[in-house]
Amino acid sequence: MVLESILSKREALKHPFFMLVTSCIICSISLWVAFLSFPRSASILSIAFVTVALTPLFHTLFKAEEEKEAERPGYAALFLARHFNLVKVYAFFFIGLILTFAFWYSIVGVETRAVMFAEQEATLGGISNLRETLTGNFSVPGTSCGLEPMCWFTIVFVNNAFYVMIPAVIFSFVFGAGAVFLIGWNASVLGVLIGKDIVQYAATHGGVTALTIALDRALGLVPHGLFESLGYFVGAIAGGIIGAAISKKRHLKGEMGTIAKDVIIMLLYALGFLVIGGIIEAYVIVAALA
Repeated sequence: MVLESILSKREALKHPFFMLVTSCIICSISLWVAFLSFPRSASILSIAFVTVALTPLFHTLFKAEEEKEAERPGYAALFLARHFNLVKVYAFFFIGLILTFAFWYSIVGVETRAVMFAEQEATLGGISNLRETLTGNFSVPGTSCGLEPMCWFTIVFVNNAFYVMIPAVIFSFVFGAGAVFLIGWNASVLGVLIGKDIVQYAATHGGVTALTIALDRALGLVPHGLFESLGYFVGAIAGGIIGAAISKKRHLKGEMGTIAKDVIIMLLYALGFLVIGGIIEAYVIVAALA
């Protein structure tokens, strides 16, 4: 692909920041191609286009990481040190999509916004309704969390683990780098959330002040978002490595068992990150409601 000739595996790992620029460009092109070609499906199709464009690159990266595991097995405990550059590539990809969605959401017209970001808007509306239900404002037996941190933690952790991380692992395992779609989707929702803040505060505070407020509110997501994102990235990398090993028929060379053990340790890392992120987010929610 053209993208692979522009940003090679070596350049992506050596200069992960290039992924931020690349994801911004690819995402912008995908958004407008999807909107102009299939406007009713643009909000989802744009992420699919990003996935198609970047999956070959990520799959190549996974193959390189799998080689590390095969050559020096048993080092999964040093996961972040060994695979830190790949984690950074994922992080810059994630940040690039957030910035791109926030930018376009905040500058396009109301009618275009309603179509281009329809599914992201619907998702944010669903999250808002769920939280209102769980605060105890409504009589919903068995679902009211109120100011109970562990109740919120359970909901957050189950959502992050079973609806994001595990599917990301499966997608990476089955499709090579399919987790790009799920991670891209979550980035798009966060980007629209920030864009909504910019639009809301621009109407009353002006452009520069609105951007400052939106960024300040976005920073409030960092304490728990950092750990949750690490959980997604690590899970996706683990799935991608085991998938690459199978595609290269490592199981015929007797190395699959060793790689599988390392991948299990990586998944435990991922769950640990989600637990930490879930605890922090639960207390942030309780503090906001108090």
